[in-house]
Amino acid sequence: MRMSLRIKVMVIPLVLMMLSSIFLIGMSLWVENYLWQGKVNELSVSQAALAKKSLDSVQTQALTIAAMAAAIPGVQEAYKMARNGREAAGRTLLRKSMDPIHRSVTSTLGIKYFKIHFHLPPAKSFLRIWRKAGKNDGGDDLSSFRKTVLEVNRGNKPITGIEIGRGGFAIRGLVPIISHSGIHLGSVECLFDFNKIFKTARFLSTDNVAVYMVSKELEIARKLKEKKLPQTDGLVRVFSSNASATDPFIKKALLSKSLKGKTSIQFNGHLLTGLPIKDFSGTTQGVLIFVRDAAKQLAVITRIRWSLIIGGSILLILVCLFLYISSSSIVSSLKKIIEQLGKSSGSIANASSEISSSSQAVASGASEQAASLEETSASMEETTSTIKVNADNAQQANQLMRQTKKVTDLASDSMKELILSMADISQASEETSKIIKSIDEVAFQTNLLALNAAVEAARAGEAGAGFAVVADEVRDLALRSTEAAKNTAELIESTIEKVKNGEKIANSSTETFNKVASSTDKVSELVNEISVASQEQAHGVEQINHTLAEMENVTQSNAASAEESAAASEEMKFQATQLEEIVDSLKNIIIGINRI
Repeated sequence: MRMSLRIKVMVIPLVLMMLSSIFLIGMSLWVENYLWQGKVNELSVSQAALAKKSLDSVQTQALTIAAMAAAIPGVQEAYKMARNGREAAGRTLLRKSMDPIHRSVTSTLGIKYFKIHFHLPPAKSFLRIWRKAGKNDGGDDLSSFRKTVLEVNRGNKPITGIEIGRGGFAIRGLVPIISHSGIHLGSVECLFDFNKIFKTARFLSTDNVAVYMVSKELEIARKLKEKKLPQTDGLVRVFSSNASATDPFIKKALLSKSLKGKTSIQFNGHLLTGLPIKDFSGTTQGVLIFVRDAAKQLAVITRIRWSLIIGGSILLILVCLFLYISSSSIVSSLKKIIEQLGKSSGSIANASSEISSSSQAVASGASEQAASLEETSASMEETTSTIKVNADNAQQANQLMRQTKKVTDLASDSMKELILSMADISQASEETSKIIKSIDEVAFQTNLLALNAAVEAARAGEAGAGFAVVADEVRDLALRSTEAAKNTAELIESTIEKVKNGEKIANSSTETFNKVASSTDKVSELVNEISVASQEQAHGVEQINHTLAEMENVTQSNAASAEESAAASEEMKFQATQLEEIVDSLKNIIIGINRI
């Protein structure tokens, strides 16, 4: 169906309010149940506590009165007479002691009788003071149904609690009677009707109480059996404060649950609490039911429920009116906003188209610039590699020139030593030449002497023939020495000449080596400067290469950013188109064209 924005705006809140109303109704029902259950629990707790308190109080009273009765003068004498076979005389003495007390209590309290019962062991009635003499006031056997009497006489300890007798439930307090010499004589008990509790265990006048006893116990409670009381599922109602106010509301299920423990329910505007009745031994013997008329409480809870329902309905109507009034202003405001959105979406679409074109152009230029920088960076890397190789070669050449300079220096030093040695040789040759001259002079003189000796030998004739031979030999030796000295002198002179020439050549070589060493120093300095310059050039080229790499990274980042900007611009253009479509849809929604 066709729906305008006003109706659409109201649908969801109305649905929420309807759900809230349903929630309020549910809450009202829950509150009603919660409050009612709270009352039920409160009643059950309070009534159970009050019943227990009243029961404890009555039990204490019974036990106290029994203890006082055991201490009355004449009681022990009466029991001693019974022990000696004079039971009737003892009963008479005991009544004589108790009758004045019985009359005083009944008169003071305004009651018909006051129940105190004396027993002989193990469980024989000795005297019931509330009965007249001779009318079943004692002497009967109680052992078949009075377990408390058997227990107190057997255990010789006080006992208190609920026990069923011929009249039904009774609260009993029993104490043993002990002689002054410590001999157990018997027991005495004080009895209170169980109905005494119900007079105090009522909070309101609308509270009523009913007591149910297990039907099988009617064999003991014979007086109740004769009354033919109403029975329900194994239980007999033995008491009701108001039968018309209790019987219509007490059902089998409540009685059955109450036998097992405390039970609380609500039924037909009434709060009911059931408590098990347990005897002195802890055995469940019946049920105690409290019934309270809760009409006033229910009326309050009902008013709360209707207040929540009516309040929720009024709130729903007010919200509908508010939504109807406010929807008009909302629709008019939305129309203005949609018109502005339409204008803005058109402007955004145009701007996004221009941004997209510019971003694409920037991205293209950035990509080309990045490619160029990448090529330049590759060329600079090759140049850097070449410069590094040249720097390494210059460094090696500088090291070789340094080694050459060292070798040249060593050669120059060697040439200097050679020159010194040749000078020494020349000097030694001159000295040798002098010696040779001396030898030549000696040979010349020897030759002259040999000639003279030969002349003298010739003059001597045959006597000097041998001497002449010697003189000839000496002359030959002198000639040979002269010839050798001459040859040696020539050789020495030739050697001296050669040594002088060698000295000149060595001096010339020394000068040449000095020039080479000087040139080598200059070349080493130049090579060193070239090596330092090459290293600085290589470092500079590395910095340029690093700068180019950074420029390449920045350019690539710019190219990526430009591409992202272009993509964002395309996305922005797409979003602008979507915005235009949304604006059109909003227009359709406001005028109620769309179908839902």
